[in-house]
Amino acid sequence: MNVSGKRVIVLVGGSNGTHVLAADLGRREDYEVRLLTRRPSQWSQTVTCAEQKFLTDAFPMRPCPTWWETYKGTIDAVYDYSECDKALEGAHMALMVCPVSAHEDLLKHMFANLPSHPLIIGTTYGQGGFDWLCRKLLHGIERAHLVTLFAFKHYPFLCKAKKYGHQVNLFGRFPDLRAAVSPNLDVNRKAVAFFCEEIFGKKLQLLDDFMACTVGASNQVLHPSICTSLFFDYVPGETVYDRHKGFYVEVDTKSSEYMFDLFVREIPLLSQTIDRQFAKGGAFKRQVSYEMISELAGRLPAFAQPKSLFSAAIGWAFRSNQRLTQVKAPMLPVTTTGGKQGFVPAVNSRFFQDDIAHGLCVLLGIAEILEIDLPRVRYLIRTCQFMMSKDFVSDLPDAQGHFLCGTDICETSAPQAYGITTKEQLVEFCKWEREPVVPVCPDKLPPAKQVPGPSASTLTVVAKL
Repeated sequence: MNVSGKRVIVLVGGSNGTHVLAADLGRREDYEVRLLTRRPSQWSQTVTCAEQKFLTDAFPMRPCPTWWETYKGTIDAVYDYSECDKALEGAHMALMVCPVSAHEDLLKHMFANLPSHPLIIGTTYGQGGFDWLCRKLLHGIERAHLVTLFAFKHYPFLCKAKKYGHQVNLFGRFPDLRAAVSPNLDVNRKAVAFFCEEIFGKKLQLLDDFMACTVGASNQVLHPSICTSLFFDYVPGETVYDRHKGFYVEVDTKSSEYMFDLFVREIPLLSQTIDRQFAKGGAFKRQVSYEMISELAGRLPAFAQPKSLFSAAIGWAFRSNQRLTQVKAPMLPVTTTGGKQGFVPAVNSRFFQDDIAHGLCVLLGIAEILEIDLPRVRYLIRTCQFMMSKDFVSDLPDAQGHFLCGTDICETSAPQAYGITTKEQLVEFCKWEREPVVPVCPDKLPPAKQVPGPSASTLTVVAKL
């Protein structure tokens, strides 16, 4: 695919990753970068990124040498969500860089303001049934046939904004890039691959469907496992910790064992069952990837299989990973009524909201429909929902023997929140055979228009650096 003019990319959401892409794409002469955010007035024209570099992204462990590079990029225009139509007009791609819990709100804005030309809309993290949500929201939308969708299986960055709207530290990049595309046709897959490979500088591995992103996303394993161990003694309204804990650097035996149970036992069991029930012919469990960890464990002699050995290896991998050493636990500073200062878990952060309601609850929902028992997943949900003051998993099963029947199930992305409760319904629910979508052919799009004059809350159009 050839693009003779500028690539017009709309970054959707004001997250840490948005800062990275604004700096990276904004320094390239052949990109026009637009930003769609609820806080436009807090963004600078120029965003600075300090990136930690490695000899290879595939091995960030000590003692691999690292060094830092700093670069700046310019945003061409920033829009409030009320100006979504202006932001999308003439764009090739709208890229959501946001928590999973924000997907629905952002997609509603975009689907209600689709331009009259083809557009790629994707997310940098496709956990939680991204295709299910898109199908629900696109229903009845007149221009749905112009939208190519995609979702990444792994979030591409480990980063943290140093000054919101101005500066960001990028501690490392995920070593590979994998995505599902809808419709899953060659012309649409090629269009997504062209832009993603150019934007992220890595070869895109295309998945067969979005279920591999839903089941194989790693954060829903890592974050609840670590939070459950870090905050094992937390009682809302009572417990206050005297320090802001680290996150990956404090991975201990208990959190490693939780990860072992999910990576080696429960998720491979779930992926095998999905592969069989959905007649995937073995392709699905390979694309989820954790299957190979489970197979490796099964090939070892009995004396080499204790959970403690694998857990020790998992713990070492996280504590020695130089991408992860600066990550702090999700915590907020508080002062108690008695004047004590300290920290408590930030239960409204993505570590809880995304990875429980839109992560483990989805896995448990699929598992219960397929009649699979995932006791460790259920335990992690119960522990974290107590901290969150939520009720996803009940203490006692319902008449069908299912535990995912709490009063807050409607806040999750589990199939049950869509009214799916049987195996037959789930199989049909996962079939989204869209009509062929008009692909993005950049050379056939009208040339990018001069960005409309900004409102009082937006930036002016500026020249590239």
